[in-house]
Amino acid sequence: MTPAFDSPSRPTVLLDPQAITIRRDRHRGVKVRLHDGTTAYRVRLVEAFPVTRRRRFIILCDRDGQEIGILEDPKLLDPESAEVVRTALDRSYFLSRVTAIHRIEERYGTATWHVTTDRGPRVFEVRSRSESVWWLGASRILIKDAHGNRYEIPNLDTLDPRSRTLAELHI
Repeated sequence: MTPAFDSPSRPTVLLDPQAITIRRDRHRGVKVRLHDGTTAYRVRLVEAFPVTRRRRFIILCDRDGQEIGILEDPKLLDPESAEVVRTALDRSYFLSRVTAIHRIEERYGTATWHVTTDRGPRVFEVRSRSESVWWLGASRILIKDAHGNRYEIPNLDTLDPRSRTLAELHI
């Protein structure tokens, strides 16, 4: 482990993927064994750049929320550790892709979306467009619902005309 930069409080540490192991503990939580032999339990994995650099620069935090370090590329871990990281991130960053929009109902500033996703039909609420809808390019849209779930429209132009019109009216 080498410090990425000096900080008056606690330096950020880049973790050597060859010197750590990441496993599931008996309670299905994530545990990390560091090169010095210490083990951290109930570790939380956070993508530093979940939209622009998915699966790169993973921040590992202990059960108290203190940063353990940053893993630059989980693909360099041993296969079992890499799988634990992938599964944990998939669970944390659940993302459905919207394939059709059936209707959007607005009431008192809240929009209720009735959609079909790559995981089946969904109904979700968006409370604030300005804080919950982001354009990620010319036609890619990310939507965060009232419960923190994320939905992506990978390409607005590929939706059917009715879905595209509904999206454009409510985004």
